[in-house]
Amino acid sequence: MKYMISSISDVETEEVGDDWEKLTYVDRTAPLAKQNALGIEIAEFCISENMELKFDDVLPHIETLAASAEYKTLHAPYNELYPMAIEPLVVEVAYRRYSQTWEYCKRFGASKMIVHANYNDDLYFANWFVSRHVNFWKRFLSEHDEDIVICVENVAEQDPELITGIIKGVDDPRLRMCLDVGHANLSGIESIEWVRACAPYVDHYHIHNNFGAPQEGKRSWGDRHLGLGNGIIDMKALLDLAEELTPDATSAIESYEPEASVQWLKDHGFLN
Repeated sequence: MKYMISSISDVETEEVGDDWEKLTYVDRTAPLAKQNALGIEIAEFCISENMELKFDDVLPHIETLAASAEYKTLHAPYNELYPMAIEPLVVEVAYRRYSQTWEYCKRFGASKMIVHANYNDDLYFANWFVSRHVNFWKRFLSEHDEDIVICVENVAEQDPELITGIIKGVDDPRLRMCLDVGHANLSGIESIEWVRACAPYVDHYHIHNNFGAPQEGKRSWGDRHLGLGNGIIDMKALLDLAEELTPDATSAIESYEPEASVQWLKDHGFLN
């Protein structure tokens, strides 16, 4: 399995607070990837205004990332993007943003595009969610013919079958799953069980750790994107299984503790 680093660790947020205009990027991921011969997941377009309004500001940083690794993936924006929406105009917004991301994959040499599934059980029946996603991605792939693989990521989904149902329904090798093991750990089903359930459909992993679902008085719990050894997920057992079941997949460290996570992979024999 090829290992990568997500550039989320380049977001400098300590002085931001609620003023997102102050958000800046630091050059942390590129040197770490170069030093360890790792791939890079470019995450700057998770914030969609970076695709247009602030594109010129973030472009030098993205170009540095793209030049620092041979193997690259690119994370699409995800806020308010609902391919399965009831409102047709909302669906078209998602289509436009994903089309823009597709073009940036080509521009920056990324072979995979990561998108969120964005399930909300207060809004959608599960069968609607799956069938509408299937319709959206069949249309999208019919109108985008390059060999870029789209990986649908679990976030708030409580059941692996919500994502695997989409992949099976589309039945196209360019639509696969991104299994985020940290998000899975918040679902009530152990992350390693998600690996077993989803392995035939997984082409990419996001790996990070946490201490489980948020609980009152437990500020450190929830989706914290901690280092690989900093949490309750048995990451050694999980990655051993992932290496066995999905040896051709890629895996991106999506943590705000990337240096410690790279060292953890070395200490446990996953990197030289």
